[in-house]
Amino acid sequence: MPAYPLASIRASRRLLARPTVRQALWGYLFVAPFYLTFAVFGLFPIGYSFYLAFTRWTPFHVEWVGLENVGRLLSDPLVHTALLNSLWLMAVVTVVQVGLALLLALVIHQRVVRGRDLYRTVLFLPYLTAPVVLGLVWGVLFAYSGVLNYLLGLLGLAPVDWLGYVTGSGRWIKPAVAFVTVWQYVGWNILLFSAGLTAIPAELCEAARLDGAGPWALLRWVIWPLLRRVTFFVVAITVIGSLQIFDIPLMLLGGLAGAGSGTLGGPEAGGLTLSMLLYDTAFNYGQFGYAGAIALLLFATILLVTAGLRQTIFRDSEG
Repeated sequence: MPAYPLASIRASRRLLARPTVRQALWGYLFVAPFYLTFAVFGLFPIGYSFYLAFTRWTPFHVEWVGLENVGRLLSDPLVHTALLNSLWLMAVVTVVQVGLALLLALVIHQRVVRGRDLYRTVLFLPYLTAPVVLGLVWGVLFAYSGVLNYLLGLLGLAPVDWLGYVTGSGRWIKPAVAFVTVWQYVGWNILLFSAGLTAIPAELCEAARLDGAGPWALLRWVIWPLLRRVTFFVVAITVIGSLQIFDIPLMLLGGLAGAGSGTLGGPEAGGLTLSMLLYDTAFNYGQFGYAGAIALLLFATILLVTAGLRQTIFRDSEG
């Protein structure tokens, strides 16, 4: 077997390990479509919406107004109502949806439960249904003469004006929107928690039980620390989705019938969210600059809440 100089071997390895300029160009060429698409349809709209927030924009004229739109946000009662509605929905939907999903995932994950895949499938089915369809169906069920009030009547309870069309009150609109949202998305969260529970080694749980750990101690000291990252992901996507909620309240309250008339969120703007107000401001009133400021407010709210959640959930592990 011929002996090769050590320097030649090292040089050949460097040549094999280091791609040529031609190979690198071919690699960049293959990944370029993704980055171009992301830049055009992802980065550019985000950056341009920030720019719009400080302008008075029309398709034919752009005027820089500085912080005028931001100042208008601070004094607009409709923006305050939409922000409070969005935060209310975020808090209620996140607590109920994540808590219920974790509880059901823990129950379904038990070995004594038969047909676990069937339960997961049934609970996941609402997630596959289009929100527009859900909004139309639940709009009929929530009607004053609908099925829900009929069932309340059988129980001897007074009917509830869920959507506010009879009494003109928006008191029950947000609970109705929260109920439909939880009903649709809880199955998706159950699947995520189930995947996280499956990834936990069974030996750790068995060892904890042998050491005398009860169900609560097992959950607190074994399952929860190992499920923390999955929990943060579930909570984060639930918070972001509930703050951006648009289609369910829109369809529950009659679709676009109230668009441009100031009644898009139903009576007393009880179902008006920031996303609905953004849409109404931009596409029905043509105030794209002010809509950009609303989008900036929504982005800042999501960023602050998500950062706070991360700090809260990972506080013990980072400390």
